[in-house]
Amino acid sequence: MLMISPSLATHWFELFGLPVQFEVDQALLTQRFRALQTQFHPDRFANQSDVERRLAVQTTSLINEAYTGLKNPRLRARYLLEQAGSVLNDELDTIQDKGFLMQQMQWREAIDEALESVEPLEALDEVASEIQNANSVLYHEFAQAWDAQQLEVAKQVVLKLRFYERLQEEIRRQQERLDV
Repeated sequence: MLMISPSLATHWFELFGLPVQFEVDQALLTQRFRALQTQFHPDRFANQSDVERRLAVQTTSLINEAYTGLKNPRLRARYLLEQAGSVLNDELDTIQDKGFLMQQMQWREAIDEALESVEPLEALDEVASEIQNANSVLYHEFAQAWDAQQLEVAKQVVLKLRFYERLQEEIRRQQERLDV
């Protein structure tokens, strides 16, 4: 009989037996993911009842969703905020930090300039590297705000991370287009 506690089904950190914190041991997360995959893989329940097979599929889906969320720092940060009762709306929540908004415009211009350069792939790599460095700083800021339970500060950091993620997605699209 497939058994997974309903309380575990609602909390990613408990599912993987990890402490509820921003920093996650990626090797341990992957190790526990593989163990859970093995334990709850739907093929193991092929000869069981329809209910047990359905539960195995649902459990596997939860395990995959939780793993993906915990592996990605922005999604993990967002999940922590949501679990703490902070609501994030990507369409309505805005950032009031003018310095951050100026930086966004500068990076968008840098992407455009990179596309016009002699070596656009290398120039795009440089912009991507700068954004990755800025991401690392924001991850650190989130961890500090989370530890201090400054949820509004942490929320603003997550919103900024989403902007950076969009810029990185744009760079990847341009790199793929140029690499064809």
